[in-house]
Amino acid sequence: MPIEKISFVNGEPAKCGCLMKFSSGGGEYSDVVYVTPCAAHSPKPFGPAEVKRDENGWWNHPGIPDFGGGEDPASYKAWVAQLGLELKTWDMDADLASHPYFDGGCHCNGWEPQSPGPEWFLMGIFDTEDGPHVQWARRVTP
Repeated sequence: MPIEKISFVNGEPAKCGCLMKFSSGGGEYSDVVYVTPCAAHSPKPFGPAEVKRDENGWWNHPGIPDFGGGEDPASYKAWVAQLGLELKTWDMDADLASHPYFDGGCHCNGWEPQSPGPEWFLMGIFDTEDGPHVQWARRVTP
């Protein structure tokens, strides 16, 4: 995603709606610029996304970062913890006794894993060395 510059001219709001307030510190401390981001620049909370599975039935949440394309799950687990999410994962054979995948098919079409509850949202339906898996997430309640 390209980085967008937000420009404030003569203390006026930016064209997008971001607001800026300047304080000189009155000689007692450093200059301070307070920025109130508009809706387009406010951090988006991570949560449910529209699910459009591909032709083979796979799907990943579009908000999950790339993490450099590595296989080490540590970065992903740290990111999930930072967001305050709990995960629940299981494989397709926990739901289905037979499927073309088990006989060498390369898809999971026909598998419709059900959410563990109304507060859970889908993180992905993906292939692993152990076969198709589904992963759900929900906010951890304090």
